Amino acid sequence: MPELPALFEAAVDAVMPQQMLPERMQLHDGILSIDDKRYDLERYGRLYLCGAGKAALPMAEACEGILGARIAGGVIVTPEAERPLRYCRYVHGTHPIPSEESIAAAEQLMAQFGAAEEGELILFLLSGGTSALIEKPQPPVTLDAMAETTRLLLENGCSIGETNSVRKHLSMIKGGRLAQMTKATVVVLVVSDVIGDDLETIGSAPLYCDRSTYAGVTAMLKEKGLFERLPATARGVLAAGEAGTMPETPTAPLPHVTHLMIGSNKQALEAAAACGVEHGRDVRIIETPIQGDVAEAAEAFCRRFEMLPPGTLLLQGGETTVTVSGNGKGGRNQHFALHCLKRLKTNIGYDIICAGTDGIDGNSDAAGARISDALYRQCTPEEIDDALVRFDSNTFFSGKEALIKTGYTGTNVMDVVIAYKGEDNG
Repeated sequence: MPELPALFEAAVDAVMPQQMLPERMQLHDGILSIDDKRYDLERYGRLYLCGAGKAALPMAEACEGILGARIAGGVIVTPEAERPLRYCRYVHGTHPIPSEESIAAAEQLMAQFGAAEEGELILFLLSGGTSALIEKPQPPVTLDAMAETTRLLLENGCSIGETNSVRKHLSMIKGGRLAQMTKATVVVLVVSDVIGDDLETIGSAPLYCDRSTYAGVTAMLKEKGLFERLPATARGVLAAGEAGTMPETPTAPLPHVTHLMIGSNKQALEAAAACGVEHGRDVRIIETPIQGDVAEAAEAFCRRFEMLPPGTLLLQGGETTVTVSGNGKGGRNQHFALHCLKRLKTNIGYDIICAGTDGIDGNSDAAGARISDALYRQCTPEEIDDALVRFDSNTFFSGKEALIKTGYTGTNVMDVVIAYKGEDNG
């Protein structure tokens, strides 16, 4: 049986752009093939390579290796440290809160899309993190107001879909609005970081459509008691949109834009499962994604895990929500792991990893945490409860040397939980 970190590594490796793109995209005699799609590059005046997200830089590097000098230019926005690109401009953006760099990045993408002409081709690389990395607020919304809105939503249990629906309606670039800025043909290669691989949600859908409305967004915020807590400029834009004095985001996919899914959480789980099967383990994948409140999701996972026979590997992927009330350090994966540790105690033997495939969990520098019945014996119930109340899972696990640290991985397909069931200790 391989160590659980090896299974997590297999999951991440399977959705790395350097692994995925050469398998899915080839160039032969001027014909670009992406899965079953074919693009005759001789028919297009120019090919531009653009993109944004946590996986954008390695995706761009892989594309440059395939397309080479066929690329006439482009803009790649990433939170990573700069690495040289041969044919595109590297642009830095910030995550999870947008900054002036994010605005500058959005403006460069907007300019590139505006310059591309009908009959030309834009290959766009889209992955998680795009929502913060590129931002151009609707006037009079300021960057500070957008950042404060984002923090408010993330810290009060809003799902990624709910968060992005708000950001789309406060932005000039999200919810399909970037796609409206060009007449060029656009092909979007997508690495999904959302449950259900919903194109309306990934990266706040700069090139897709948006079924949410100003009225719906406002109603959701009021129901959660958040509308009046928004900055005044954000409330003003939402009110103007609801009154019909600002245009809605496009409600249907634009005919000149095609989206192709190339990376997902399912692929990561299947790779981890294959690794486990290769070593003779009984592996089970929970098809229903982890989602919703982190405490409830952890409780449900543990109940299912406890019912398994010894020697079983249980895998599940997804993304929970956390309503933060403390000022500690951590993220949803570490908080999920801490809830599991509290529930499982030492009743059974177990070894569990909860980690984000992007390598960064919440406001920490860890991807997640690893727990076990042996770890529980090193702590007290009071320690666990205190860390949960203060939302300080990172400090707790750091003191136990139980953090999973990878740094930015260069991909992002949400989170994975890999759990091995040992013997009953009862």
